Amino acid sequence: MAAVGASDNINISEITANMKAEGVQSPEMEAIVKALSDDTIWKTIEGFKGKDMSTQEKMINNMMASGGLAQLGIPVPEPVNPDDPHVITIAKFAVEKQNENAGTSLVFIQVNGGLQWKIVIGTLYILFLTTQDSKGTYTDHAVVFETFLGQKYLFWYKH
Repeated sequence: MAAVGASDNINISEITANMKAEGVQSPEMEAIVKALSDDTIWKTIEGFKGKDMSTQEKMINNMMASGGLAQLGIPVPEPVNPDDPHVITIAKFAVEKQNENAGTSLVFIQVNGGLQWKIVIGTLYILFLTTQDSKGTYTDHAVVFETFLGQKYLFWYKH
C-alpha cells in the first residue's frame, strides 16, 4: 500500500469545518480526524498487512503490541471487512463523489482495508481503495462518514 501522511495535505480544519457544516461534528470524530494528520492511523492501517485483523480483539492485540492507536486517546476502531457489501457501498460512494468533485473518471476496483469507528451519531470510515482509469491503477484513500440515518459524506479523498 502506498503511504499517506501529513505531507499529503490532509486539511484538518477543512474536514472539521465540513463536519460542522453537515451537522455531524462530535468530539470523538474530531479526535479521530486530528489523528489522521500525524500519520498514526494511516501507518496503523498499512501495518495490518500480513497480520490477522479479522476481529476487533485481534486488531487491538496487534495495535497494542506495536504502540499503534492506543496512545492517541481515541475510541478503539474496528477493522473493515473489505468484502462486506456495505463497506463496498461506502467505498463506491467515495469514488463517485471524488469523480463529481474532481472531474475524474475513476472506476472502483476493491477495498484494500481500513478502519471504522462506530459512534453515537454514525460511523466514520477510513479506507484504502484500489481504483482505475485509462491511465492506470491506483491506491486511493478516503474518509467517509455515514450517519445513523444512512446519509453519507465524503470528508477527504486522496488520489
